[in-house]
Amino acid sequence: MTSDETRRFITRYVELWEREDAHGLAACYAEHAHVDSPMFHALDGRQAIQKSFTDLFKVFSDSKIGVEDIIVDNEGGDRCVTLFTSHGTHRGTLFGLPGTGRRVEIKGAFVMKFDGDQIVVERRLYDFVAMLVQLGVVRAKAV
Repeated sequence: MTSDETRRFITRYVELWEREDAHGLAACYAEHAHVDSPMFHALDGRQAIQKSFTDLFKVFSDSKIGVEDIIVDNEGGDRCVTLFTSHGTHRGTLFGLPGTGRRVEIKGAFVMKFDGDQIVVERRLYDFVAMLVQLGVVRAKAV
């Protein structure tokens, strides 16, 4: 994909995310895609990836993603890094913790490798500890 095509892809990806369209998001991935996620660990295949989105949207509703930057690398293969800040409301059970109704803000990055116009490998990086602090699971004190 060209740099412009990659940026359009990310725009569409974010729109699908904000509509909580797990099926549409899963279609962005190749059938054999692999995702590493702090929350869902290793995901192999489109079906597992779609389930992770379905589960995510049960836990965090009304998700919004603000894209801060998109870094595209077409020289080393089609890949990009998307830096983002997301917001959502904790509605469903997460690691045994029932929904708290708290809004959370998570900063992170998606590192994606493409084959054609589909993601084949993705690594999700985000501040998992900050999310747990915001949910009240972990207590932190400013130094």
